[in-house]
Amino acid sequence: GHGRGGPGQLRAGFACQWCGDLLLAAAARTLDRLPGLRVRVLEIDHRDSLAALRAGTVDVQLTELPVTDRDVVAGPVVLRDRRALAVPRGHRLAQRSETGVVQEDLAGERLITVGEPADSAAHTFHYPRHTPSGRPIGRGPAVATWQDALVNVGAGRGVAPASMRAALYHARPGVAYVPIIDAPPVQYALLWLRGNDHVRMRGFARVVGEVAEAAEAAQAAEAAEAAQSAAAAAGPARQPTAA
Repeated sequence: GHGRGGPGQLRAGFACQWCGDLLLAAAARTLDRLPGLRVRVLEIDHRDSLAALRAGTVDVQLTELPVTDRDVVAGPVVLRDRRALAVPRGHRLAQRSETGVVQEDLAGERLITVGEPADSAAHTFHYPRHTPSGRPIGRGPAVATWQDALVNVGAGRGVAPASMRAALYHARPGVAYVPIIDAPPVQYALLWLRGNDHVRMRGFARVVGEVAEAAEAAQAAEAAEAAQSAAAAAGPARQPTAA
């Protein structure tokens, strides 16, 4: 196979920051779970997200689906997120951060496109030209990086598809993130080249899945605790009187 990381080393690539965080946590856990396997975590260029994998710079990468390339194997989905839209603060949809928007709300908007070649399956998936009912969606500037996209959103040049985690990692004064409530979730999986060392890849994929699940459970517990203390601060709930 192409695995040039050596038998005891796995080089894992990421393009988005939360994928990097998850891989670093999984790399630490791998030392206990898969003795003899060292994981090195590397940032890759998301403009051509499979280039590093094909060049053999990384052995495996954590990437947003869909990936339809025949030479690439996708492991199980390890991370899910709500799909979102980044809009300028003064935009008509910016007030909908609680209630969310639907895909039809994209009619007449200009989508800012980032990275991926325009003819790729991922591009078609992330940047539709029509709403589900067939109303046209416009095109904003095509940019190279997510930071460029946010600068353009803040300047009012369009809106950008995102995920709700982006709101935590890329908060900006001029940009609001609103959930798209009827869109399928954003899903991330580990990818590797067909013919590569599947046993090692699947072993690491399992560890990444476990770490992601544990992190999600911890977040949910934290959110529940925060809600509880907010309720307690609001004073005792009025008990319904017995009829």
